[in-house]
Parts: sequence; C-alpha cells; structure tokens
Amino acid sequence: MVVDDGRMSPPRYVQAYTALKDWILQGVYLEGAQLPSEPELCKLFGVSRITVRAAVELLEKEQLVVRRQGRGTFVSAKITDTPSRGDFAELVRRLRQLDAKSTLKDIEITTRLPDESAQRDLQIPAGEHIIHAAFTRMRDNKPIGFTTLAIPSHLGVTLTEDDLKNAPAPTILQGKGFEILGAHQLIGATLADGRIADALHVSAGAPIVHVRLLVLDLFSNPIELLTAYYLAESYVHHVFLAAKPGASPA
Repeated sequence: MVVDDGRMSPPRYVQAYTALKDWILQGVYLEGAQLPSEPELCKLFGVSRITVRAAVELLEKEQLVVRRQGRGTFVSAKITDTPSRGDFAELVRRLRQLDAKSTLKDIEITTRLPDESAQRDLQIPAGEHIIHAAFTRMRDNKPIGFTTLAIPSHLGVTLTEDDLKNAPAPTILQGKGFEILGAHQLIGATLADGRIADALHVSAGAPIVHVRLLVLDLFSNPIELLTAYYLAESYVHHVFLAAKPGASPA
C-alpha cells in the first residue's frame, strides 16, 4: 500500500508506476504475464482507479505493457533489452567526485535545433529548439572528456556556465525545481570524429568511451540528454553486483 507520511513525495500514481515498473524489470511479472486487475491494484496500493489508470498509462507509454480490450493488461513481449537497476544518487555521488578532481574548459552554451538523435530521445516536435551546452573536462591540464548537454526549450530554463561548474550535469534541472524520476544510462565505445578528436587531443578515428544519459522527470518525460566522450584510460565504471544469500546458479 502507498503510504503518505506527510513528507514531500511523488504523486501516488507515480509511486504505483514506479513499483510496477520495478516488478516488471526485476522479473516479478515476466514477459507476457498479466498484471493484476484494476480493483486488485487499487487494493494493493490503496489508491483510486483513476490513479491506477494513470500509472498503467505511463507503463504503456514506455512500451512495458500492452492493454487488451476486455482481457486486461499484459507485460510487453517486446522487452528484449531490460536495463539493470542502478542508483541515481550513487551516479551523482560519483560525478561529484569527478567534478572535484577536474575542471571545465571551452564552455559553449547556445540555443539551436537538435540533431535527429536528440530530437528522438527528448521526444520534442520538429522545429523546437534546445538549449545546447558543450565543454571539455580537464585533469592535470590535460583533456579527459568532452560533454554535450541538451535541454528542451519548452521547459523555459536558462543555463549558465556557473550551472555547469557548480553541479553535476544530471542534477542541474533539480536545482531549478524539477523532480527527477531517474535516468537511462548507456555506456559503449565509439570512434572520435573531428570535433571530439580536437577536444581530446587524439587522432580522428581513435577509440573512446561513449556515455549517454537520458534524464526523466516524475512523469517519465525526458527532460535532459547528456552525451559524454572519454579517453579510455580516464574512464572506469565500477559497479558492485550483490548476490542474494542462498541463491544458486541458474
């Protein structure tokens, strides 16, 4: 049951959505499984049908479930790449550590049209502008990373150099009053194009680490896209993977 303890907390439908999403991603409800009925979910979370329907709509928006008229709601069969669960606060802690050991150089902040990838990820209509920032991260007077940041202009925020210098990029909008549900993070490898090569002082085509972070607000809307490129020797992603006591190999 969703409990209101009097402190600031997400809306009840967001709490229900988050719980259901966690259960789906953790395999409590497997691919093709039917979710409990609306009355059952109302009883489970102690909320109204309107609240349950709003939560399921968010799941449907993310293509985690499909609703079948007269039959119920089912976990989508299209979930082929389920993300692992992480901790946004832990990510921010690590970024603060990185900020403390590095400085920003060549900061650029402009308003422009997004490229096709940013437009798709941020789900903004054609013709809408974004606030675009770019900077090089330095350590010991040497470049270790190049970062770009995109924020939809309809959010009505301003972005300054001090914003970028004083807080980890994923928390900038939190400082401007936005509540964050979480973020999708993808880490891979790519080859440096001309601008990245110039920023990192490497040859064009050199292999580098590529990080994309899509930040979501409480309503699961994408509000910030961060893209970072790091020299391989400067980027370490350390994760502790906990095992459940008594669990046996599959």
